[in-house]
Amino acid sequence: MGNATIISGYSVRLAFAEDEKALIDNLKRGQGVKKTYWFESDAAAIRCGLKENKFAARVPVDSDGVFDVVCELIDRALKQAMLDEHCLSGDNVRVYLTGLGPRVDVIDYAAFYDHNDIEDVTLTKSVQGLHVSKMSQDKLACAIAKRFALKYLPPNMHCTSNSSLSAMHLGCQAIGAGGADLVLVINCSQIKTQDMYFLESQSMLDGDVVQPFGEGSKSVLFAEGFSALLLESERHREARQMKGGIALTSTYLQISAGRSNDAAQLSASLLKVMNKALEKADVTCDELCAIIPHANGSQDSDKAEAQAILSLLGEQVVPVLAYKGQIGYTPTGSGVVDVIIGHHALCQKELLSPTGTVAIRDNIAAHVLLNQGVVKHDKKHLLKVGLGVDGSIIGMVMSERDAG
Repeated sequence: MGNATIISGYSVRLAFAEDEKALIDNLKRGQGVKKTYWFESDAAAIRCGLKENKFAARVPVDSDGVFDVVCELIDRALKQAMLDEHCLSGDNVRVYLTGLGPRVDVIDYAAFYDHNDIEDVTLTKSVQGLHVSKMSQDKLACAIAKRFALKYLPPNMHCTSNSSLSAMHLGCQAIGAGGADLVLVINCSQIKTQDMYFLESQSMLDGDVVQPFGEGSKSVLFAEGFSALLLESERHREARQMKGGIALTSTYLQISAGRSNDAAQLSASLLKVMNKALEKADVTCDELCAIIPHANGSQDSDKAEAQAILSLLGEQVVPVLAYKGQIGYTPTGSGVVDVIIGHHALCQKELLSPTGTVAIRDNIAAHVLLNQGVVKHDKKHLLKVGLGVDGSIIGMVMSERDAG
């Protein structure tokens, strides 16, 4: 039992909420994320290759301010875990940096076409944004390693959708194998113009309706955010007289990125992962207080996920909590946000119902909890599912451990 992975501390800074306390408070109030148009006008969006202007939810942090934000988040996660920063300098520590990585914005290249002599490079701000330092993949990782005296440079897990959940899965495996006692997962999700273009090319910005499992929903709402999540082995916690907590059991499946667009294949793969995660955790569906799916409002993946959930549950009714219509879809980091909400659900024995104004598709409507406020429960387990456009699928069972 000493190899169990326990959630020890966490922190967030999101477009939806300034910190982790505000995350829960805003959900209880039924508040929605504030969104703004990405471009100044439809004409500007069209000039950049999009069909029309699109919404996003921003966090006012530029690339030079990311390090300070990350340090503050790490400090808060450590404080919640009742640990000091010196604990991160040990050999038994793994730190993962997740997200899309430092990148220039493609829109800055437009200025470079007409402003590329030395005076323009010196004076034009958008051209300065093309400097190689803005694309350094290891700069932030090196700064974090130096600031917290890490033994190992944090690997940059810069990929799509499941980046943070993948790091959590690796952390669970490292702790379970006895190779680590502390795992810190850091996520930096900043949006660039090319991300909006990519989503539109994947038919994920088709319309203004954003509601997971919603009738007519074909779009996601991109939202920026930062987070830090600290995982700890049970043996390490017991050594410092800490007992109980929320344990994680995870499983991973990789299908080809092309097959992730095949609804039948995707649904079957999701079902396989959910069953495997529950079996590994020795948990049955009737023991779950809720399922938090990937569900982001995109029609094709939502339909495949709904079918998988229906196949998993059969005649049983388990509440499904889908927050990305209310909070926004934090690329590469929404999995951590969902896990934090799940942690609250298990610790406080209450489900925080998402809000929405769009009807849910009939086949999944009986399961989706919507506009119900705070709902009490008495269960000890929750299932979180993550899905990546790269074909990665992760199932994670969260389980309450008795303090005794």
